[in-house]
Amino acid sequence: MKKIKLVVAALVALAVSSVFAPLASAQEKVQVTLWHAMNGPHQEMITTLVEEFNSSQDTVEVVEQNQGDYSTLQQSVMASAASGDLPTMTQLTSSNTPDYKNQGLLLALDGLMTDENGWTTELKDGIFPGFIDGVTYDGEIFAIPFSKSVRLMYVNEDLLAEVGAEVPTTWQEVLDLGVALDEAGIDTPAMGLENSISMELETMARQNGATWIAPDLSAVEIASETATEPVQFIYDLIAEGHARTAGEDGFMSGPFSSGESALYIGSSAGLSYVLPGIEESGITLGTAEIPVFGEGEPLTLFAGNDLGIFSSATEEEQAGAAQFMAFLLEADNTARWASETGYLPITSQGTESDTWTTFLEENPLVEAASTELTYGMSQPGYVGASEVFSEIEMAIERILLSDSDITMEFQTIEDLVKGHLGLE
Repeated sequence: MKKIKLVVAALVALAVSSVFAPLASAQEKVQVTLWHAMNGPHQEMITTLVEEFNSSQDTVEVVEQNQGDYSTLQQSVMASAASGDLPTMTQLTSSNTPDYKNQGLLLALDGLMTDENGWTTELKDGIFPGFIDGVTYDGEIFAIPFSKSVRLMYVNEDLLAEVGAEVPTTWQEVLDLGVALDEAGIDTPAMGLENSISMELETMARQNGATWIAPDLSAVEIASETATEPVQFIYDLIAEGHARTAGEDGFMSGPFSSGESALYIGSSAGLSYVLPGIEESGITLGTAEIPVFGEGEPLTLFAGNDLGIFSSATEEEQAGAAQFMAFLLEADNTARWASETGYLPITSQGTESDTWTTFLEENPLVEAASTELTYGMSQPGYVGASEVFSEIEMAIERILLSDSDITMEFQTIEDLVKGHLGLE
């Protein structure tokens, strides 16, 4: 009888342990918290990807937490850093990364980008070089590119047809278009620009052969004739009525969509803001790669944000976050993210995927932006970049509105950058 009781007790214990085994397994999942500033359709898509990742395996659970806008996200990070309660990973802007790295908050990711965490050699090699260069500091990778865009030229094909003009491929051809519009009695500028044109001017200077800021931060050339020639060109283009900025309209997408410029250079991610106005006005819209200045080669600057892991996370959390990052960059996932949000795939495999090629067939206006991925570059990051951005924006405003001396203004900027970089 005693033996029977023992057998029954053993069976009961086995049954109980079997019932609670799944619960124990679930409780053992490594929880990875992700802070981001995505809203609207972007929020919906990142939620979808998080849910799919969580369902794809049984060791890691990503918990996303929306922090509002990017400014609020940064404030939350700094407050949590002070209290020692940071999440596992966060969305980063290009200026956040070098600052957080300098403060010791971010983890170098090279050691986590392993086969075990889903980072195959093919996946790593497939990231467009311009993206990975923008998150590499002192030879180490401190973030993974995520939501990225390029500069794109929007084209009012109806206005170009009126003067028999081809889509400009150079800035000289933009000027020629402006002259042709004038001669045809069409009181519309050739080019529309956002109020913030520092990215356009840097792009043009680099196309013109200026170093601007070297990728390895070893040299700065912002005040030379090669670098400032584009500034004078844009100044003259605006003064002669061949170009305009958004001005009080805030963003140029609105005026362009109403037919107030023949061309418009803006973010490729801004297409969704252009289309409603275009549909209302009945304009025939085209898109093209941005024009080249001088005798240079095609070049566009990348914009957007990345994902980083905080050094305060446990080793298990760090590995889980790395696995989630690899999941996001899988060919179909990065292509789906891009097609649903207006951003671009991060890898060459993503652009070659059936998801992306089908999307381009259905949305040909995105094709020029996709082509630009092959020759895009990220602006070099460094501590102090946010201050430089603000100063250069004010300098451009003084030049355009108050005829301030271009060389003097840009020499001040060059000296400021050299000071941040410790260069003479």
